[in-house]
Amino acid sequence: MTRPILYVFAISHYCEKARWALDSLAVDYELRHLAPGLHGLIAKRLGAPGSSLPLLVADGRVVHGSGAILEWADAATTNDSMRLCPDAMREECRLLEQRLDDVAGVHARRYYYSEALVEHPQTVRPMFTRDLSFGQGLLLRAAWGRVRALMIRAMDLGFEQGQQSKQILEQELDWFDGLLSDGRRFLVGDRFSRADLTAASLLAPIALPPEHPTYGRLELPPRARADLARWSDRPTTGWVREIYRTHRPRAK
Repeated sequence: MTRPILYVFAISHYCEKARWALDSLAVDYELRHLAPGLHGLIAKRLGAPGSSLPLLVADGRVVHGSGAILEWADAATTNDSMRLCPDAMREECRLLEQRLDDVAGVHARRYYYSEALVEHPQTVRPMFTRDLSFGQGLLLRAAWGRVRALMIRAMDLGFEQGQQSKQILEQELDWFDGLLSDGRRFLVGDRFSRADLTAASLLAPIALPPEHPTYGRLELPPRARADLARWSDRPTTGWVREIYRTHRPRAK
């Protein structure tokens, strides 16, 4: 059997969710970083149902998306005590995960890129190029203007869009602060689960935990820097940092 291959963007919080799941379950896998633009060609060549990352190739099949990769990793483990989603927790975990995937994760990305990619693109390109092969790095640098324009259009980025996502993101932070107001350590039950992993991964762009494999090198644009400083004392950001400190294995 060959090692599974995980294709990622280093900066992506959805890719971090998949990496964390594989690391947490001690899966022996190969990590491959792709350049934006090229990732779509690779996904098509592999027969993936979509072009977004993360993408896992394992045992002759393609597993597309962070949630599906987490499911694959959980099913592959032979140690029930390590599983991220025991059957008794499945429904509640999935409900929380769906909201985090569809709302907080999407708007954290749109909020950040609407400032960084549109107004300060020099802060973003190093995050896409730092883990690439030499050849991919050259291609991305040469095509950066076109790639940037395609990303802005695909994610519907701009000042007004960023402010809209900021408002939604603050509403989600209020909701999450409310979940934590009863003093719970974990979101579901009394153990670390896929709900905690999902929440911490997708809210990591807000908390910037030092254990994150990439965000310690992230250069924030000015409005985002001010907002994150203002949000830094929220219960949610403290919880994310604590989950990373106590439950994030060393990333590949």
